[in-house]
Amino acid sequence: MGERNRKITIKDIAAEAGVSIALVSFVMNGKSEGKNAYRVNKETAERIRSVAERLNYQPNEAARVLRSGKTNAVGVIVSDISNKFFADIARCIEDRAYKHKYTVLFGSTDENPQKLENLIDVFRNKGVDGLIVVPCEGAEQTLRKLANENFPLVLLDREVPGAELSSVVLNNRRAGYQVAEVLVRQGFRRIEMVSYSMNLSNIREREEGYRSCMTENGLGEYVRIHHLRHERLDRIVEVLRDARSRQVEAFVFATNTLAMQGVTAMFRMGWQVPRDCSMVCFDTNEAFDLYHTAAACVSQPIERFGAEALDLLLKSIEHRDQPMACTRVVLTPEIVEYAGAESLPEVVSAEV
Repeated sequence: MGERNRKITIKDIAAEAGVSIALVSFVMNGKSEGKNAYRVNKETAERIRSVAERLNYQPNEAARVLRSGKTNAVGVIVSDISNKFFADIARCIEDRAYKHKYTVLFGSTDENPQKLENLIDVFRNKGVDGLIVVPCEGAEQTLRKLANENFPLVLLDREVPGAELSSVVLNNRRAGYQVAEVLVRQGFRRIEMVSYSMNLSNIREREEGYRSCMTENGLGEYVRIHHLRHERLDRIVEVLRDARSRQVEAFVFATNTLAMQGVTAMFRMGWQVPRDCSMVCFDTNEAFDLYHTAAACVSQPIERFGAEALDLLLKSIEHRDQPMACTRVVLTPEIVEYAGAESLPEVVSAEV
């Protein structure tokens, strides 16, 4: 390899700047600044940095990691990165992490606890400083073990009941109550819910909100929740047809994916929404905005999900060697209510 292609070292910078190698090391490692800095003349430090820039000095990243014990990389594990809700949050986390000079690794569990455990092992082997995780059913023991090892961890969107873990979640019970309330205010009585059978904290809380709204409005007799393991179209068609026999007037869909499958099923069966059946759902969608298919949607604060989760994680990484109390951040949902096909959406803020 020719001299021109040789990697520049701190020895080269020292020779060019006319100072010791130790002095260059202090400056390039940031030890000439801050409260506990070595005493380095300001002009000398600036000369060293100028020489380093002119010689195109590239620090040894592996050595930096060994010195600091940090890789400046974090892992984000969601249920499905192709899901728009998680994809948008992931992008917010990535943009914010970049400003803090962190790199982000992403993975999807597909709601499989074994896959989550494998991803955690892979990310830790790659040396990530901490993890943001959307828990899946059956992953409680894995996440508790991680927390017991004092590894920086923040849960996103869902929680692990009874575990002392920091988390960023939506006020799902309030959101479930309010979207059901939109239908009640519009005069619907026979309102049923389409949800998942998985034991996930966010889903269970949305169901509680729906039940509470129906009961408080004297409609408890009509409460019925259809639990699906997956959002298969044939199964949703079956549920809707069965509901039609009971003269169901409206549905609360527990997730955006279920809502989209529900709308598809309704149109395939020749229903006209909202003439034949109305609906409310979670997360806004371009189809709902364009055609006003839904009576209301829960708009979740995507940017705050990403910002709060990353900020909590970076704080945990910074104070990893110190005992820290777990922090639970509960975000306020917004109800985007559609008054009719000729009207623009009205945003109603829900208080936490």
